[in-house]
Amino acid sequence: MAEAPAPPAQSSSAAPSRRALLVGGGAGVALAAIAGSSALYATHRRGASSSTGKLVPDLLRTEPFYVAHRGGGADWPEMSMEGYRQSVAHGANALEISLARSSDGVWFGLHDDTLDRTSGTSGFVVAQHPWAEISRYRITAQGTRYPGQDPQPYLRFEDLIAVYAATHTIFVDPKVVDPRYYSELMQMIASVRRPTDSFIAKSYCTGTGWAQAARAHGLRTWGYYYGAHIDDGTTPLAATQAQWDLLGLDVEASAAAWSSIHSLDKKVVAHIVADPASARQAVDNGAAGLMVSDVLAVLDHPPAEP
Repeated sequence: MAEAPAPPAQSSSAAPSRRALLVGGGAGVALAAIAGSSALYATHRRGASSSTGKLVPDLLRTEPFYVAHRGGGADWPEMSMEGYRQSVAHGANALEISLARSSDGVWFGLHDDTLDRTSGTSGFVVAQHPWAEISRYRITAQGTRYPGQDPQPYLRFEDLIAVYAATHTIFVDPKVVDPRYYSELMQMIASVRRPTDSFIAKSYCTGTGWAQAARAHGLRTWGYYYGAHIDDGTTPLAATQAQWDLLGLDVEASAAAWSSIHSLDKKVVAHIVADPASARQAVDNGAAGLMVSDVLAVLDHPPAEP
């Protein structure tokens, strides 16, 4: 079993108070915490604001809308509160999170079943460890464009809800969690005043169990596809699309795949948009929304309307 390292020292800006998060203040302070890692951040300063945040009804009336994939995981330690705060400050309309679950029932942002990729552990399976142990680790910035940033704490889903569910749509993907725990997740989602306005259930297109659980509680759903699998018949579009209110397609998909998915007359969210060129391509292909990994590159340089 892997041993948890001693927590690294955190600056005050790396762990802002709940009040600072709720009021949206201190974006300059937050940027200052990572400014030392790259002079490029000096060109991306913008005041923190929730004014671009959109709940589900408004989001679906907006084209194109922008979703911060993993909280802008190409720019900041993925799915950290810092990443979500910065994504909001740079104009994200919605936020996306993948979820894991600790052995004692704490849901938190993680794409994998281990901490290995994000914290450098070896064989640390999160479902086998309590939150008190997991929370001693930090998400590194090694996978970002700015790897000199300070590591960030893992983020409990309930904390993301407390800060942003009232202002931003949250795309929720229980990536590696056993379906028997979906009822726990739905209880957390139901804690907000109008959950159908705050959350969209997200999964790969064949993950219909999560879609069914979410739809039973009135949530909209988003299932994402890859064009190559549509083209070769690996993923039959007609047989899987019924559970999804919105569909997703990768930016690299063929024209035929885009035509097939548009024929279903549902809004399409392009994934994963990593630069202005792919954002432009997604909009040209008729995407209603963009799932964006590099928030600084795309949201500071959004494509003009066609």
